[in-house]
Amino acid sequence: MNRNNNDLGTRDEFDRRDTYRIVVGAEGTFNDDWKYDFSVNYGEFQSRSKFYNNRIESRFLKAADAVRNGSGQIVCRVNQVTVTDAACVPLNLFGNGAPSQAALNYINTTSTRRGKATEFDVTANVVGDSSQLFELPGGPVKFAIGAEYRRETASYAYDDTIKGGDTFFNAIPDFRPPSFSVKEAYGELELPLLKDLPFAQELSISAAGRVADYKGSTGTVWAYNVGGLYAPVRDLKFRVNYSKSVRAPTLGDLYSSPSQNFDQLNDPCDVLYINTGKPTRAANCAAAGVPVGFENTVARAGSTDFLSAGNPNLKAEQSRSLTYGAIFQPSFVPGLAVTVDYYDIKINKVISAVDAQTILNACYDAASLNNQFCGFINPRQSNGLFARPALLQTVVNFAAQRAKGIDFDASYNRRFGPDTKAVLRVVGTWVRTRTNYPYLDDPNQPDRVKGELGDPVWNVNASIDLTHKNFTLGYQLRYIGRQSITDWEAQHDTYGEPARDPNYADVVYYPKVIYHAVRASVDVDKSFTLYGGVDNLTDKRPPYGLLGTGDGDGIYDNIGRFMYVGVSAKF
Repeated sequence: MNRNNNDLGTRDEFDRRDTYRIVVGAEGTFNDDWKYDFSVNYGEFQSRSKFYNNRIESRFLKAADAVRNGSGQIVCRVNQVTVTDAACVPLNLFGNGAPSQAALNYINTTSTRRGKATEFDVTANVVGDSSQLFELPGGPVKFAIGAEYRRETASYAYDDTIKGGDTFFNAIPDFRPPSFSVKEAYGELELPLLKDLPFAQELSISAAGRVADYKGSTGTVWAYNVGGLYAPVRDLKFRVNYSKSVRAPTLGDLYSSPSQNFDQLNDPCDVLYINTGKPTRAANCAAAGVPVGFENTVARAGSTDFLSAGNPNLKAEQSRSLTYGAIFQPSFVPGLAVTVDYYDIKINKVISAVDAQTILNACYDAASLNNQFCGFINPRQSNGLFARPALLQTVVNFAAQRAKGIDFDASYNRRFGPDTKAVLRVVGTWVRTRTNYPYLDDPNQPDRVKGELGDPVWNVNASIDLTHKNFTLGYQLRYIGRQSITDWEAQHDTYGEPARDPNYADVVYYPKVIYHAVRASVDVDKSFTLYGGVDNLTDKRPPYGLLGTGDGDGIYDNIGRFMYVGVSAKF
């Protein structure tokens, strides 16, 4: 009875998507070299989906519960004495291929979904410079100004059977949010202060600003940036930029309807996990009524039921970033270019779709149970087990995220005669700080992300391509640094606090990984190219049984050695 019933019908899906778009606009010049453009854009997207062999759960249970009636016939139990469902056909589950087609027709249905999205957009822009009016020592002042109005709608709906929750799908309600609209205006300036002078080959300042008025809780927000470029000599340039940016929540972020969902969740109050979190976890679990030594056997044994939905109270997230660096192109080494940039980025009120496990951990790891994450968790049952549904998985404004580090890019192009050249490039990132501050009630409480799975300290790509006439041979190396086997705080002393579970595992880190790839191509003529290669040359798997498909372990290759050949043709 518990076999995987592959013979009940393949769950298949057919989707049709149609997109329509119309644009009307005008563009031109005035004042000799000033340019303008104006456009009105309307787009509409429609989708229609069919889901074949979606099992109707109530019918499956009735059909599988087969008995004999007074005449010895095999019937559904609901029809054993009195026929209460004349359509019910008994379902034989014993043996692959045993179910009759009539029974399959009774338990399966073709479900449907319809969706629609529209966008209406009006934009106007003017670009020019001050050459006809005045010039600075470095040249004319360049400018751009513009405005935009945008309105969006979106909706989708499944059929009544799915919405009622009586199919193999989760119960999915209609998504019919109010419309989204925004009015924006912007301006940009570039001021060339100096040019072609001793110790000032180039000196310029740029600035930009944008104001946006969003419908709904976001309201009016401002964004801007200021930057500068200084080249004391031709070989060296220094650059700096400071900016404030905003991101408004989407219709899905705000208004996604509550829908049923399932996941394998670890109960933070379970004896297996109570010592892997913050020092406050045990006290919060006790305050929630969970007894000492509690084992959530239900959560351990299978997936947990919860709801997923949007959050209409979201605000716009805001970020401030400072970057500065240098570009080095030495004239005495033709073909060499090196750029190094330091970045410092902080995001406040981060809009993030928080997964169910994060909500559980953040609730019980906070200073007390009086926090926004605990508000998403339904009260537990009297025996300590999760309620059904256990919680609401939603989108929230995190307190903050912080990242600091260095990006570098070095390339070298060298010719060896008229027919041969080599191109080398190294691109990488070193992370100095990567920290989340996810507790709105304790915004100074950090959660280290740097060095955890998906966020290595070092990530480097290097490549070399050798070309002789029409043949190119290339090699690429990708380096991923080691990463913590679990939450960093569990096995490491962090931010002045001792490791919370130093004996969590014998292994502390996922090891560093190096991937190799080779490729080759032949230009048969100007319009025809043959190419091929091998990725992950050494057939390296993700370490320690990881699948390479999740939010963190997706950083690893999940295919293995991969060979390909192809052709490119231009007509």
